[in-house]
Formats: sequence, structure tokens, C-alpha cells
Amino acid sequence: MCGRISTAGISADILKAHFDIDSVFPFTLSYNVAPTLQIPAIIEQNNIRKLEAFRWGLIPHWARDKNIIATAFNARAETLTQKPLFRGSIKSKRCLVLATGFYEWQKRGGKKQPYYIYRSDKRPLAFAGLWDIWEDNITGEAIESCTIITIPATHQMTQIHERMPAVLESEIFDTWLDPEFNETEVLQDILIAPKEDVLEMYPVSSYVSNSRNDGEECIERL
Repeated sequence: MCGRISTAGISADILKAHFDIDSVFPFTLSYNVAPTLQIPAIIEQNNIRKLEAFRWGLIPHWARDKNIIATAFNARAETLTQKPLFRGSIKSKRCLVLATGFYEWQKRGGKKQPYYIYRSDKRPLAFAGLWDIWEDNITGEAIESCTIITIPATHQMTQIHERMPAVLESEIFDTWLDPEFNETEVLQDILIAPKEDVLEMYPVSSYVSNSRNDGEECIERL
């Protein structure tokens, strides 16, 4: 799973250089972002690629209550086309969720040791994600939300957890973001295809385990 990310250090110039974005909407920079908070994600509409801030935790457009689903911050790649919560978005509402790194906890007896994971080349991470827009029929409130897709853990990630976020490389961006491309089997193959290990990780203190904590201490190596 992926339940905590860092967006600290991401700048508009870096994003435009790496992701060919036409517009960048302001988003919050934080070392410790938890579900239900705002996270940056890239979408493509009318051949325009833009970055916006999305609520982390997918609320499908057909939901009667925005609070009815509280755990949709991750979506398993293997069941995207089977679950009603995701099978609409996988066809045409895909996004790239951006982060400088993410955290995972390794179980050690009765304790959990947090790790910070990031790209070895220090570039921003691009997670495969899904998004949707929910609107309140009474108030007109509109919420753009998203989820991060996970896959079985590979390479060194298997040492600490059985799953990990699906990290995409630049050659996949065009296909993944294209809302006209709806061959779901091909998309799922992209997600679970063997990939080069581009991640590095190291243990950090339990300071990050409290989602209210923020700052560089979250990523300080033990």
C-alpha cells in the first residue's frame, strides 16, 4: 500500500521540465502528506496537460455521500476493472500523482519501522493514479479526488512490504494520460510489467508516523 507521501522540494520549474505540463496549479508542499489531504496530480484534457491539487482518496462521481468511502486512497492494479469504485476511472480518468518520496512501515515483532523511499536519480516520482469529480446536488460543491494504484512489491521493496505504488517512467506518460486510450488490459499490463529498480530507501524515525508532524526530520536517516 501507499499511505503517506512527501511533496517537499517539488517546484513548478522541475515539473514543467520533467512532465511537459502546460499549467501548474499551486499545491501544498509537505514532508508528511496523509490521505484526505491535497496532493499534486497531472491530468490531460482536450490535449492540454495540467497539474492540479486533488483530495487524496477517490470519491466516485456516482457516490451519494462524499464521506461514504474513506479508504479509497489506494487501488490494487489487479482488480481495477472489477471494482465499481475504479472501473470507470481506469477507462478515461487516469493521472500521474507526483511526490519526492513515500513512506512504508516494516513490521518488526510488535513494532513498525518506517522507511523513506525515493528515486535514486532524485527526480520526482510519478505514481499511476485515477481521478474523478464528485458534485453535491444540493450545494453544488465539487471535489476533485484521486487514488494511487499499487502493485505487488518488487526488488528491495519486498524486504519491507508486500505492495508498493506503481511508479511510471516517462515513456509511459503519454499512453497513461491519454483519455481516449481505453484498452484496459494494455493499461493493466503496463502497471504490472517488470521494471528496473529505480528506488532507494533507508530507515527514518517514528517521528513521521504521526501525520501531524512535518519538516525535514521526517526524512532524516537513522
